[in-house]
Amino acid sequence: MSGSSLAKTFDDVANAPAHRPKRKLPPPLSIRLTTEERARLKRDAGRLSLSAYIRHKLFGDAITPRKPRYQRKQRRPVVDSQTVARLLGTLGQSELATSMIALALAAQSGALPVTPELSEKLDAACDDIRDMRTALVVALGVKPESGP
Repeated sequence: MSGSSLAKTFDDVANAPAHRPKRKLPPPLSIRLTTEERARLKRDAGRLSLSAYIRHKLFGDAITPRKPRYQRKQRRPVVDSQTVARLLGTLGQSELATSMIALALAAQSGALPVTPELSEKLDAACDDIRDMRTALVVALGVKPESGP
């Protein structure tokens, strides 16, 4: 996949429509828990938010349906797993790794004069690619591979 396809995919995500105006919500209910109690709730809640899990435990099936997340006030961005997975796949299919290998081979053979400035730029490019991959893997909730 070409670099322009990768840039287009990232642009599609960056240019997603903004959130709608927010409505005022009822005041929250506060409860104090020990660290252990909160940890147990988080573990038991699984993928549910603590709020949704507690409402489910209190009201069972009589719970009032909530608005979709995109219509409620956000403190964290909602991860669109399909888009993030597609971006990770696009990054993997891009020719960035091949291009970096070609540059390394050219430098080893002497066809590419390696100056300290070029070396810094190549190191920065490798770091940027690694950071993009790590961010996408973390956004998907997948445990990143350990390595250099």
